[in-house]
Amino acid sequence: MPVQTSVALSVNAPLPKTFAIAAGINASALIKKHGPLPGIVRTDGHNAPWSAIGQQRKHTLSDNSSVNEELIAFTRDSTFAYKVTEFTGLFAALARSARGEWHFTMTGAEKTQIDWTYSFFPSGPVAEPLLWFVVKTLWPGYLRAALNRVKAAAEQGPHEDRDF
Repeated sequence: MPVQTSVALSVNAPLPKTFAIAAGINASALIKKHGPLPGIVRTDGHNAPWSAIGQQRKHTLSDNSSVNEELIAFTRDSTFAYKVTEFTGLFAALARSARGEWHFTMTGAEKTQIDWTYSFFPSGPVAEPLLWFVVKTLWPGYLRAALNRVKAAAEQGPHEDRDF
């Protein structure tokens, strides 16, 4: 059974714009160090907006660990999902893989809700309690901070500078 957590955030921007920003955001601008969790410092491989199933990239994190990411689902202006494998560092002992899923829902003419779910598959029964602790207590803040960066970019006007 996976260990799972979800976060949701409402964005004051139209769905197509919000989706395009989320699918196209630079990974190192999206995932920053948060508490004890590392941020992405480099991406190798696919370094453009997610757009087609099978796209792959490797992230190097601020703690010198790395993960591989592969897009496994993509429906423009609706959803995308990716699997995370080949963890190094602490997560190598805790999880054999993970799945991230983003869902976008128009809740008004200029409003979009983003739901982001992460499911981690433990490396074994001994690792599961520590993985559960990390995913349930630390991961929601990590995801929420990233979603707030998407929200800020989507809500910016057309002439404001962007880091994405």
